[in-house]
Amino acid sequence: MATIRDVAQKASVSIATVSRVLNRKGTYTKETEEIVRKSALELGYSPNLTAKGLKTGRTGTLAVVMHSHMLLGFPHLLHSIVRVTKTQSYGVEIIAAETYDDCAELIQSGKYDGLLIAGVEGKSGALGTLVKTGGNFVILGENIEREDVNLVETDYFQGGYVATRHLIHLGHKQILFIQNTTIPFITREILRGYLFAHDENGIQYSEELIFQTMEKLSGTEEKLGFRTIKTTLHHTPYSAVLTTDDRIAYGAITALKDEGLGVPGDVSVVGYGNHSSSGFVSPPLTTVELPVAQMGELGAEILINNIQRKDSIVKRVKLKVQLIKRNSHAKRLTR
Repeated sequence: MATIRDVAQKASVSIATVSRVLNRKGTYTKETEEIVRKSALELGYSPNLTAKGLKTGRTGTLAVVMHSHMLLGFPHLLHSIVRVTKTQSYGVEIIAAETYDDCAELIQSGKYDGLLIAGVEGKSGALGTLVKTGGNFVILGENIEREDVNLVETDYFQGGYVATRHLIHLGHKQILFIQNTTIPFITREILRGYLFAHDENGIQYSEELIFQTMEKLSGTEEKLGFRTIKTTLHHTPYSAVLTTDDRIAYGAITALKDEGLGVPGDVSVVGYGNHSSSGFVSPPLTTVELPVAQMGELGAEILINNIQRKDSIVKRVKLKVQLIKRNSHAKRLTR
């Protein structure tokens, strides 16, 4: 098995230089980096992470623990996390989980220096159990009342509020709300913003316009949007639709067109998330953009700082969202 000394001899550099290059620390030229990495690859050398862990008390690995819905819906979150962790020579494992109990078990396993947690919930007290492990973790995206956890949250309430207010200002008083309850805390906050905007403008909301499917859909969010429009259109009047996911909006637009209605001529549609396809559907979707990349970067930076500096100061950051106005909304037509 090749050693770091073998790599240094093959690359004609010192052991210290090999260490700096492979750990991405210190200064070295691009040419030196290429020679060292090529030599290590040809020799089949890999660092002894177990020995390194015994020496430093760290494994060099972080876990990104996400609800499966987050994995599918927000790939930019992962990309931004990896960009930061790579510069600090941390490996990353992606784990699909749904509860804080799962996260506590991961910390107790000793395999990870810390966890970045997104879209995970748990029973009452489960978060307390996670805190008691004493491990390093940062929660991303949620609204946590506890003040003893590191948190980078997104203002989902603001998104629901600004989107609904925008539609109301365009003259829409009957706005269908289609919610995906896969991640309840996100839906709750968006709905709270939706209701607050109605109340602020003196509009009594209708329970019939807050749609939540009671059946298990085997398909996608697009199917949820499509079927909701088909279910509600002929007995519940509305001139606009707000969804909790862009993909629900895609399905809603398809169903409206299928019924011979124009978007936004007859019905305005606003999504949530600003997925990569949202600017290219027809019509381009007006949507709420989440600061996903910023959330991942900040979360990773906070976690690594806590690990490396043993910084016990709790960091809590709330990021704002932005309404991206495209072509799926318009003033309400008066007839």
